[in-house]
Amino acid sequence: LNDIVESLAGEDRRSQQQNGSNYGMKIYVLQNLRREPSLLSVQESKQVKMDATTAAIVAALVSAPVACVALFPSIRKWLLLAVMPGFIRRGALGAVRHITQTCEPNNPDLALKCALEYAHSCTLGLMHVGEEKGALLDELIASNDPSAVLELGAYFGYSAIRMARLLKKPGAKVYSLEISPECTEASRELVRHCGLQDRVEIINEPSGEGIEHFQSRTGIDRVDFVFIDHFKDFYLEDLKRLEALGLLRRGTVIVADNIGFPGVPDYLEYVTSSPAYATTLHPFKLTGAVMKEDTVAVSIFQGHTGLTAVDA
Repeated sequence: LNDIVESLAGEDRRSQQQNGSNYGMKIYVLQNLRREPSLLSVQESKQVKMDATTAAIVAALVSAPVACVALFPSIRKWLLLAVMPGFIRRGALGAVRHITQTCEPNNPDLALKCALEYAHSCTLGLMHVGEEKGALLDELIASNDPSAVLELGAYFGYSAIRMARLLKKPGAKVYSLEISPECTEASRELVRHCGLQDRVEIINEPSGEGIEHFQSRTGIDRVDFVFIDHFKDFYLEDLKRLEALGLLRRGTVIVADNIGFPGVPDYLEYVTSSPAYATTLHPFKLTGAVMKEDTVAVSIFQGHTGLTAVDA
């Protein structure tokens, strides 16, 4: 019982930070069970025990997938695909269908404009970096002039197209890791429509595996630019994996979206406290279906002499 109370208390703190939801009533109910039985009326005891049972079942249902992933990492991909709502996948397919049917080919800027128009027409909005954050991404790509860009989470290819159209160096390329086969195909179709096949490669693989295989697949030792916009629980895990594999060089730019909403507190704490990173936070106001304050974290890898990162 104590473990359940503490677990819900921790979930309450995280939820308050991320989306304002509140587990306070469940915590109150469970805490009552730790009172002396004589202090509870018969009716209160029944209600508290019933709510505690419900809370315990909910906690088990929530924690079971997490435990399965921890014990059996190989099932992570299928578990994530199972919980990805169908409307998210359909949104990607719908966006690409709209762009390819209404916008002339080989025109990335027009494709981005069409994507924004389609997003505004969606009742639940569309997951993409958008115009304001996109302008920041444009500025960072243009000023850093990267050769190798790694994106975690393609969705329907909007940000990959946005970055690739600004690459200047011969052979420069965006490599985008996407877990969903449907979103991978949608992104590839958009890349072909924009005529950027030589600048973008969409890889259908979970981020962890894709990072592990990146050097052998591409022949690239280190990346110049990383854009993180996939499952929020994996932000920090994947950043540390990039460090451990030596994929970051001194000066590599790491851009992480949605740091404010839905929020990635462990990642934020790490990149703002670690001497390996110089981090700047850029606030944005989300519009459309979700009216929230958001933040984009831009971190410059400084390198360090530890065993998990390259200091060069």
